[in-house]
Amino acid sequence: WLPAPSRAGWDGTRYWFKSNGQWRWTSHQSVYLQRTGGAAGTGTTGGATVPPKTTAPPKANTGSLEPALSYALAQLGKPYIWGGNGYLGYDCSGLVQQAYRRAGISLPRVASDQYGATTKISSSSLRRGDLIFWSSNGRQSGVHHVAVYLGGGRYVEAPRPGVNIRISSLSNGYAPNLFGRP
Repeated sequence: WLPAPSRAGWDGTRYWFKSNGQWRWTSHQSVYLQRTGGAAGTGTTGGATVPPKTTAPPKANTGSLEPALSYALAQLGKPYIWGGNGYLGYDCSGLVQQAYRRAGISLPRVASDQYGATTKISSSSLRRGDLIFWSSNGRQSGVHHVAVYLGGGRYVEAPRPGVNIRISSLSNGYAPNLFGRP
């Protein structure tokens, strides 16, 4: 069972559409286009945005990270779901991966691999849009949590089971010890 979306189209993991008055979904763009009567390659169907069909991951983008931050902030209040990668909820690395995808940056799925894919920076170099990591041993092999730095000592995170996606403060006593720039 999945809750019905507010509109037809791509939600980051599924194509949603109404069929006989019921919400349905598919992971295949071709099926979505067939069921909704959309024309392949138009980018939209029934007013809903459809991502272009591609097999290549998004390319790195040196442009603005604001789409990533906006996406992450739009998920506030959604539940933490272990292995969650969208729509219903996220875990920490799923939230980061999906957010940065909106800015054209392809990151790996797991927090430790995400750290490995960033340019390492110091805490004094932190700026809005950087990633902050918690590591049990101070190295990539110990990374167990990641969040998106918002600036002003605040960050957005999918913290742990039972706690919804939220904005937290670096002054809360649970300090990150690794930092990276996507």
